[in-house]
Amino acid sequence: MNMDNIKDDEEAIKNTHNTARFFTENRHISWVLLVFVILWGVYGYINMPKRKDPDIPVRVALAICPWPGAKAEKIEQLVTRKLEEKIAENSKVEKIESTTSSNVTIITVTLQEKGGFDVKKEFDDIKGKLDSIRDLPEGAGPIDFKKDFGDTAALMLTVATPRVDEIELSLRARSIKKAIEEARAQTRLYKNTHRITILYCFPKSVSHKLVSSF
Repeated sequence: MNMDNIKDDEEAIKNTHNTARFFTENRHISWVLLVFVILWGVYGYINMPKRKDPDIPVRVALAICPWPGAKAEKIEQLVTRKLEEKIAENSKVEKIESTTSSNVTIITVTLQEKGGFDVKKEFDDIKGKLDSIRDLPEGAGPIDFKKDFGDTAALMLTVATPRVDEIELSLRARSIKKAIEEARAQTRLYKNTHRITILYCFPKSVSHKLVSSF
């Protein structure tokens, strides 16, 4: 083994400093930071907002303006541009996209994700600006501003059965046992065969003839 290589390795270890070495040599700092991170995580978990149906603000809206009988080029020049200019007056608007076709123009408005502003208030401001437009061509309009088209509704359906007491369960178990014994008594000729019992439960209100027909 070359002694020069050993000295070089020892010298490199002695003079090399990194994060892992720092926390290894300063364990008290490592423990303090670890405890702080754990407490911070517990605090964040306890104080984080919790809702069954989380409120996720939709930052996208639509402005729809019909003009029956007009061509796409004409609508683009006389309607779409006016609507885009009015929408752009709102400082919270991040992106404006328009789709102009014959008879109608559709403008998609996307608000900024950062800033912590009231989304509904900004959409109301945009709607007010669009309602202030009075110089649309004859036959164009009205402007339909949809700010809640992204909202979704959830419907939860549950199926529950009434509780059954132990006496009723015991009576049903006896009935099932008796039915199995009677069925197997009719197959004594097949004693050496492997038999399986399958149970299908259904409410008493349903006729057994109806179930057996399936």
